Amino acid sequence: MLNASHHDHPAYAASDADKPLVACETTSWAEPYPGYLDQDVSRFFYRWGGHLSATLIRVRGRFDGDLDQYLLYLIFMLSELSDSLSTTSSAPRTFVRRRGLNALSLSDITQIPRETARRKLLALADQGYLMRDGDGLFMLGDRYGLDQFFADLRPLFWDAVHPPEGR
Repeated sequence: MLNASHHDHPAYAASDADKPLVACETTSWAEPYPGYLDQDVSRFFYRWGGHLSATLIRVRGRFDGDLDQYLLYLIFMLSELSDSLSTTSSAPRTFVRRRGLNALSLSDITQIPRETARRKLLALADQGYLMRDGDGLFMLGDRYGLDQFFADLRPLFWDAVHPPEGR
């Protein structure tokens, strides 16, 4: 049984002022076009906020109007991604099934009450987003794969927030 604290999970760092959201690493982001980063910041965040709200509406629809279900699912997706990034092999990365997570741990990570988390996890399993093993632990199912996950989030990346062509 996984006994993780929500303080140990990367998603929780968003509300901890003293913890970075992601591990510090050197990343080079090339501007989509010269002057992109000099544009009006308010306009940029207005446009990005529009993409964020449209993305949340689309994701909400995919998860039967329940963003808490998506949040729970996101924890599983982030765990899978974390595992795939931590492989040191030079072989192509493949997703290895992790040990499952339980409702109590997920409740602690997400701050969703345990019984509510349990009910939502069972619904996700019934819909094929998660699987449940004999020990009652949940793991990723096959209904919503990594490609679909990134396709839903694509509007939040560089290519969707740059100004229209001809600017």
